[in-house]
Amino acid sequence: MFIYETGIIIGGVPTITVNYINPHEEEVDSISKCALLSCILNFAEILISPVESFESTNYNFAFKKDIIKGTDLEETELHAYFILNKHRNFNKDLHTKIIPVLDKIIKDFKNKYTKRDFSYSTQFLEFREDINKIVGLSSKNTEQKVEMIFLS
Repeated sequence: MFIYETGIIIGGVPTITVNYINPHEEEVDSISKCALLSCILNFAEILISPVESFESTNYNFAFKKDIIKGTDLEETELHAYFILNKHRNFNKDLHTKIIPVLDKIIKDFKNKYTKRDFSYSTQFLEFREDINKIVGLSSKNTEQKVEMIFLS
């Protein structure tokens, strides 16, 4: 299993995106992609709830939804997501490996940023490092893992 991207969407707005395939992706592309994911999630939740995953021809998408309180203590929807490579054990791994990691990301994010103004996404940039620590080697391809071993 390889994680291509992970991120957090708050109130339908992309707050954090960590792209492991194209780390220099244009911000406009990231915003468009997160907006599309948010729309798909909202549509799917009307039909089925809770939405935890989608599968496409080439990718698997995993989601975890929660609620976070802003500065005015108003509750806002929070989604953590992964875009992963397509693999045959996805449905089995979803509840045993993937959702627990998304839970950890959400828990850490909420501990750090509850009661904040979510309209300024630049304040969350440092959380990318927290995500990288939580996700670990699953975001690295084989060459990157070997490189990390030799550089350690």
